[in-house]
Amino acid sequence: MTNKSPSQLFQDRKTRLLKAIALQPVDRTPVTAWMDTFAAHYRKVPTSVFHADIPKASRAIVQTLRDFPTFDAIEAAATPVRLMGKSFMSRVKMPGRELPEGSLFQIEEVETLSIEDYDRILAVGWPKFSKAYNGKLGYTGWQAFTTIIKLILATKRLEKAGFPQLSGIFYVPPVESIAAGRSIGKFMTDLHRVPDKLSEVLDHMETFYLADLKKQIRQTKPLTVFLGMSRGSSEFLSPKLFNRFTWPVVVKTVEAIIEAGSVPNLHLDANWNRDIGRFRDLPKGKCIWACDHATDIYKLKEALDGHMCIKGDVPATMLSLGTPDEVYAYCRKLIQDIGPTGFILSPGCTLPPNAKPENVKAMLAAVEG
Repeated sequence: MTNKSPSQLFQDRKTRLLKAIALQPVDRTPVTAWMDTFAAHYRKVPTSVFHADIPKASRAIVQTLRDFPTFDAIEAAATPVRLMGKSFMSRVKMPGRELPEGSLFQIEEVETLSIEDYDRILAVGWPKFSKAYNGKLGYTGWQAFTTIIKLILATKRLEKAGFPQLSGIFYVPPVESIAAGRSIGKFMTDLHRVPDKLSEVLDHMETFYLADLKKQIRQTKPLTVFLGMSRGSSEFLSPKLFNRFTWPVVVKTVEAIIEAGSVPNLHLDANWNRDIGRFRDLPKGKCIWACDHATDIYKLKEALDGHMCIKGDVPATMLSLGTPDEVYAYCRKLIQDIGPTGFILSPGCTLPPNAKPENVKAMLAAVEG
C-alpha cells in the first residue's frame, strides 16, 4: 500500500507514460484502458444513465479506478456520446431510448449527408454548412458548450483521484466524418465516382478542422490527442486510395498536434498491416500507435521498434471469456516481446463492458511482475 498522495501518484503515472512515449526506460510498463462501460457494469449504473449523464459516469469511473489502482491512466474521464455522434456527422442510438437498457450506445451508420451536400459545403463554406447540418441532427452549440464544461469537471475529478486522462482531446478527421455521414457504402462509391470533388471537400474541411484542433491543444494542453481512424485503413482502401485519402491526413494531423505541443495518440482500429512501415516517416519518439487486435502487434514491433511507442493489445474476448491465468500469461508475453521500452499495455481499443474483474486484475498484475 502506498503512502503517496493523489497528486504524487498522478505525477508518477504521468511521468511513466511520457517516458514510454519518448522510448525511454521506465520503472515498469505503463498500463491504461478506455474504461467507460466496464465501469457502468462494475458499479451497476444503468447504461441509459451512464451514457447520458457525464457527471454520474465520471463518478462511476473514479470509483472503479479506486479498486484497480495499478492503472496509470484511462483514455477519457468520460465518453461524450453526443459529441461523438456530432464528430461522425451521424445520429446516436441510446440505451433506454432506441435501444434496450444495458446496451451500448451506437453511432447510426445511415446516409444523412447527400452527395449534393458536397457542392453545398463548397458553396457556403464549412462553418455555415456544419451549423445547419448539426441542427438537422439535433446537435446545438449550447449542448456542445455544456458537454465540454462537464468534461472539464470530469477530468478534474479524475486528476484529483490521482489518475491522468490519456487523451484530453478526441479528433476525428474529415475523411472519417464524411465516411460516416455518407455511410460506408456510399462513401466507397464516392471514392471511385467523384474522387476530385471529394478531395476538394475534404481539403476545405481540413483547413477548419486543423485550425480548431491546434487552438484546442494550446488552450487545454492535453497529455495526448486521440486521432481516431478506421474507415481509411489498409483494410478498406487500395494503395492508390490510401495514398490519396488517408496517408496525407495522418501526416498533416500528426504535424499539427506536435506543432501545437501535444502527443498524437494514433487510435487506428481495423487492419493496417500493409502500411505499417510508412509510420517510420513520422517523428521518432513523439507518437503512440494504438491497435485493436486487427493489426498484428508483432508486425508493429518489427516495423516500429525504437521509433514509436506501441499501445495494446489484450483481446476483448480474452478479458471477457478467458481465465486470469490466460490473461496474465498473455500480458507477460506482450511486456517481454513488445517492451520493455516504448510500450503501453492496454486492451485492444476499449475495456469490454463484460470483462471479468478478476481478468482486469490479472492484466494489472502482469505489469507488476
